[in-house]
Amino acid sequence: RIWAMTEHYLFDIDGTLTNPRQKMSRQFTKRFLEWMDDKSVFLVAGSNLEKVSEQVPPEVIAKCEGVFCSMGNQFWSGKNLVYENEWAPDPLLIEALTAFQMYTKFPIPLKEQFGRGEIIERRPGMLNFTTIGRNADTRERERYYEWDTKNGERKNIVSQLEKSFPELDFRIGGQISIDIQPKGHNKSQASEWIRKNLGGRMIFTGDSCHKGGNDYDICLDIKKHKDGEFHQVDSPEETLNVLGI
Repeated sequence: RIWAMTEHYLFDIDGTLTNPRQKMSRQFTKRFLEWMDDKSVFLVAGSNLEKVSEQVPPEVIAKCEGVFCSMGNQFWSGKNLVYENEWAPDPLLIEALTAFQMYTKFPIPLKEQFGRGEIIERRPGMLNFTTIGRNADTRERERYYEWDTKNGERKNIVSQLEKSFPELDFRIGGQISIDIQPKGHNKSQASEWIRKNLGGRMIFTGDSCHKGGNDYDICLDIKKHKDGEFHQVDSPEETLNVLGI
């Protein structure tokens, strides 16, 4: 592999290469694999490696130069763990998140309130939080996303937490969750690592490049250093259009 390439392509996964929490489609996989030939490609995910592997086919991962997981707090090159950040969250943060879940105004049928799995998922160097539970199915995730777009629950939670925990970053990600990590330990760690170790130009594509979204920081970093570009997309189909395939 040639890592001294002049251009590096970086991709978010959920909503960018796949539909939220879904596997990459066969048609997308075929076209993307062909496009990847002779290119330096990195994945930059909010999820951990296990979830990345559930969504992205092994042949695509194998063709990547590396995978930045958990908001860039863990980096894999092949089967080698290049680095991993550790973080022990304040118990007061856990209490606050639990309270937000208890008092959510999102309508959840009483019989389902205890079958939706954990609300807090610990990943390397970060937490992922959702008021409706990690096991919510696709239909329920979409229902919550539509409700949250109108009611702004996640924005309100982030606003309150930023005041109480100024040392942390809170970023809205996917359809139902909030990514939480120490300040600076966000997806910009990926662009910083590539800049320091490989150089060259970066092209990032993601679905949450707006302020407060979990792709925002890497876009801001690339813009600040003037060493690349970024593209906001809303679906895998739009990603293919951006790539011209």
